[in-house]
Amino acid sequence: MKKIGRIERIREITKILLKHGLVDFVREIGLMSFVSRKRMEDSIERRTKDVDVEELRFLLEDLGPTFIKLGQFLSLRPDLVPIEFADELRKLYEEATTFSSKKSREIIEEELGCKLYDIFEEFYNTPLAAASIGQVHEARLKTGEEVVVKVQRPDIRARVAADMELIGRIATLIEDLIPESEMYNPSETVEEFRKMLKKELDYTIEARNAQRFYDAFADDPDVIVPKVYWDYVTTKILILEHIEGKSLRHAMDRNVPDETKKDLATKFAQCMLRQFLVHGIFHADPSPGNIYYTDTKEIVLFDFGAIGWLPPSRREKIIDMFLALAKGDTKEVTEILLDIGITKDDFDREQLEWDIENLLELYKRKSNVLFKEGANEEIINIAIKHNIVLPPNFILMERALIETEGVCAELYPGFGFFQNSSPVIKEVMQNRYGPKAQAKKLVSTLQGYHKLGTELPHKLNKILEGFEDRDFAVSIEHKGLREMENTLELISNRISFTIITAAIIIGSALIVLSTEQPLFGPYIFIVSVLIGVWLLAIIIKRGRY
Repeated sequence: MKKIGRIERIREITKILLKHGLVDFVREIGLMSFVSRKRMEDSIERRTKDVDVEELRFLLEDLGPTFIKLGQFLSLRPDLVPIEFADELRKLYEEATTFSSKKSREIIEEELGCKLYDIFEEFYNTPLAAASIGQVHEARLKTGEEVVVKVQRPDIRARVAADMELIGRIATLIEDLIPESEMYNPSETVEEFRKMLKKELDYTIEARNAQRFYDAFADDPDVIVPKVYWDYVTTKILILEHIEGKSLRHAMDRNVPDETKKDLATKFAQCMLRQFLVHGIFHADPSPGNIYYTDTKEIVLFDFGAIGWLPPSRREKIIDMFLALAKGDTKEVTEILLDIGITKDDFDREQLEWDIENLLELYKRKSNVLFKEGANEEIINIAIKHNIVLPPNFILMERALIETEGVCAELYPGFGFFQNSSPVIKEVMQNRYGPKAQAKKLVSTLQGYHKLGTELPHKLNKILEGFEDRDFAVSIEHKGLREMENTLELISNRISFTIITAAIIIGSALIVLSTEQPLFGPYIFIVSVLIGVWLLAIIIKRGRY
């Protein structure tokens, strides 16, 4: 963004901050020069001491797309913001304002390098939906397929660049003014948000995410993922198959039969659980407005900008965590939590185990389920309390699971998450402990032994050749022998001193006794004592006594 444009954006942001009464904040981050004296005086009159939860949401909405995205990002991170703030910030996912369809057409033609109607038989000007980054239009391709066209907002990248500069400044200021913020790593969090935003501004990444979901659920009769039209994908344009449906929020608000609601809740729960534990890629924002269903009650997934990923090793740990929670095994839950997270210097293991034991005791009274509603949120809270830094994707998974439990309960009060997800649990257990899984492990072990048996003769031959060519060196490093050496030297010095002194004293005494007139005997005795003292002084000086 040109310098003049960046200055104008900062001035605009400053006005919005003052509008919400954040006079002290504007002064602290050094933006006073971007506002007139009169506006400052007017703002002081409306000045507020604190920004409450709802006011913060209004502020972010006024600040625009980048800050809306920041709010959405924070809403998925209860380890960074209080849970009441996270819940309020989730409302930022509501419809955003649209931009002109003329601009959408211009962007499409510029990106695809051809006229609009060279590709589309029909293009509907009225946007189907709008979000902070882009908006969606319905269209029909020349080949007859009904599609949705996602178009990025004009100049959004330049606007984001200017906003991120200010957000970075705010993070640095927080670190300087509030030492306690160190545990939340504001600058690191901003960098993480910057990377996430960079991905969302590239629609080719969202297309790849959509393709992964499409492949993962290709054989699932209860889940539909729209097809990606790769010939028309650019960083600013994404074209997907159009699936007719309604949001789960519609099922909550309208007069939908309870049987349908329970069916939708069951399919949604199983869909999300498969994402977490089977496929390892999951929708990070499964709010009811982002999940659709068809007239035949299939779950429809779309909007693949916010995605989490769990590698196989992490999925195994999560399964172990859930099993330990179900068994009420305090030590196992503690070990897994510590293995997943990073602890600080002031970590208190005993207190951590106590808090986990109290949590498990609380949930013992509930039905014996694998996923105890509310337990996952409590685990996150315990980690935060003990300054255990959990991986972002684990936090995203936990937050998505909590959201899923909430949506299912709202769809059908009294919904049993575990009971209705049992087919997925059986699938996970079968994949882990079933005959195929054991056979796979056996094959892997045998392959390891085969590799060892194949490579061992060659490795031994190289070692023997090294001996034969006298080109083989063994380096031995002793540890802990220096102390033993010092001790032995000390003992030997003491023994030597004792023997020499005793010999001289006895010798001089014998000389005295062997002569009738011991003229020199006393002198020899005195000399022997002096020699003994001299030897003792040498030993002490060398520090070996």
